[in-house]
Amino acid sequence: MIVGRRPTNDVRGVFAALALASAPAYAQAPAEGPSLVPMVVALVFVLALIPVAMWLLKRLGGAQPAGTAGLRVVAQLPLGPRERIVVVEAGERWLLLGVTAASISRVGTLPKGDASALSGSATSFASLMARVQK
Repeated sequence: MIVGRRPTNDVRGVFAALALASAPAYAQAPAEGPSLVPMVVALVFVLALIPVAMWLLKRLGGAQPAGTAGLRVVAQLPLGPRERIVVVEAGERWLLLGVTAASISRVGTLPKGDASALSGSATSFASLMARVQK
């Protein structure tokens, strides 16, 4: 037996040797993770699909609320920044409505007619107003 040497030094030496033996496994460069490129491409693709889907819904009429069954805007004429005259088809009648920021009021009622007569020109609007006043 060697005098002056403590047994705890042997235990420390064993643990130090084990730590050094396993150190090269931890000292290696970490493995490369998955690339972010596919994720970014997928995100850009999804973000680009949002306006396309909105355009398609508007184009195909899928964006109309479900509560508007039987109602359809036939024509409208802006009178100011927030005022307009609107012709709405409700069943077999056309309603001529005055629409402002604060209210909606019925100006007149018309029998259901041809939408081509309401081409948006001033003469057709004048003839429409003449029909309402009769």
